[in-house]
Amino acid sequence: MEDQATQTPVETGNEPQVFSMEQALQDAEARLEKTVQRGQIVTGTVVFVTNDGVMVDIGARTEAIIPLNQLTEENLPEEELKNLLKPGDTVTAYVVRADLENGQVVLSKKRAEADQSWVKVQALYDQGEPVMVEVKEKVKGGLVATIEGIRAFLPASQVDLKRTPELDEYVGQSFLVKIIELNRKKGRVILSRRTVLETEQKAARSQILSSLKEGDIVEGQVVEVTEFGVFVALGGVDGLVHRSEITWGRFNHPKDVVQKGQTVKAKVLSVDTERERVNLSMKALTEDPWLTVSEKHPIGSKLTGKVVGLTQFGAFVEVEPGLEGLIHISELSWTKRPKHPSEILKEGQEVEAQVLRIDPAERRLSLGLKQTQPDPWKSLPDRYPPGTPVKGKVTGLTDFGVFVEIEPGIEGLIHVSELAYERVEKPSELFKKGDEVEAAILQIDPVEQRISLSRKRLLTPPPQAVNIPGDEEGEGRKGRREGKGGERPKRPKGKGGPREGRGRERDFDYGGASGAAAYTNYDPSVASASTTNVKLGDVFGDLLSQLSLEEDKDKEKA
Repeated sequence: MEDQATQTPVETGNEPQVFSMEQALQDAEARLEKTVQRGQIVTGTVVFVTNDGVMVDIGARTEAIIPLNQLTEENLPEEELKNLLKPGDTVTAYVVRADLENGQVVLSKKRAEADQSWVKVQALYDQGEPVMVEVKEKVKGGLVATIEGIRAFLPASQVDLKRTPELDEYVGQSFLVKIIELNRKKGRVILSRRTVLETEQKAARSQILSSLKEGDIVEGQVVEVTEFGVFVALGGVDGLVHRSEITWGRFNHPKDVVQKGQTVKAKVLSVDTERERVNLSMKALTEDPWLTVSEKHPIGSKLTGKVVGLTQFGAFVEVEPGLEGLIHISELSWTKRPKHPSEILKEGQEVEAQVLRIDPAERRLSLGLKQTQPDPWKSLPDRYPPGTPVKGKVTGLTDFGVFVEIEPGIEGLIHVSELAYERVEKPSELFKKGDEVEAAILQIDPVEQRISLSRKRLLTPPPQAVNIPGDEEGEGRKGRREGKGGERPKRPKGKGGPREGRGRERDFDYGGASGAAAYTNYDPSVASASTTNVKLGDVFGDLLSQLSLEEDKDKEKA
């Protein structure tokens, strides 16, 4: 009867359970003895839900309450918060306040979850392994993601390999990150996606570098164009195409040849696995134009090209991409003497030139522009035979003569000895630039492009310069000078004797009979010297002879 009085069957589920008063007393004693302290993590069963919160049985003398605002971190309406838990659910919570004497125990479900999350996050941080996160929103300076329910910050500098100014496209995306900083007291979690990408890139780079070999043909996308070359992405590693290896042709900047984003093919020149550098060449995939220049453009042939550069010494002409020739400034014109090639050619101009010299080893091609035009020097000897009088303007003055332009661009030299019969010390005292001068052609050398002129050949010679053969008075003068018997009297040597050349007649030699005839050709208007001029010459000669004879007689008497 005692056992029947102390046991009451209670139906729970399908099978009835026996409720023992002794067990109930033990439970009551346990509830009275159980202590709850702030900071504990307790587990209980939901009893009912009120407008103030959720009542939970945690096995203490009084039931605990979880306020609605302590259920979750999410900002939900009140009705949704009430539906998060229902009677009979098991819940784990954090003891925020414990006052069993007054029957007040306040719990926080979200804080308990955060505490558990911090434990998990700490384990992930200690392991150093990447973790998948979802970006929730964009904030100033970066992005916000959640990791195990804890808000974490992803700086803009750690989003990608290069800083990305626009971060809106990352909101809502999920990707692997690594925890680079953790401070639970301050509630700080800093993430980095860049660290994960660098690790992946390094692994891919090592694999690619080990597979690349010199001479391989690779294909990639241009990721950057700089002044010194082009970077091509090869799937984890960037190869450099130096500007000298882009093309055989000439260009000012690599962007004139390739553009960012363009897909190109190149040949591997070298691979440095330690420094992780790959040198590429795009032009190595095309033939060097200098290998066939002698066959395509033999010496003497004519070609067409574009002027791509002008320098002080000549003009560079691009015959084809990578093949350029130089027209030296002396090969620009037969007649003009430009100070700079820009006086004849302009950059970008299409010109025809003749191949003069080829040196494939030194990669030099000499061209001539004037060779494509008639040479006026070849016809000069026919148009200006010796003795032809010409007129021209003085273009230059030197100590040794005067330069005269007889045709546009064609100059001749009047040597200082051919300016006049009298001695000329400084031609600049007689002429100046721009003066018009008459002269006679002496000689033309079309090979050396030289013309010798004479001005004095067109002038009337001075009186003492003419010697008329067969003149009687001239013969008499000769007899008087030679003395009796046809012999010239001997003069004693010593003091008082005549100086060498004194009393001699100064004749100008025109080259004998041929010279006289040539002189007549230079100026047909020139007449023979007058008799008066010859008589004056004889008088001076007789006087000198008489003086010499008187000196001899005085010496004999002495």
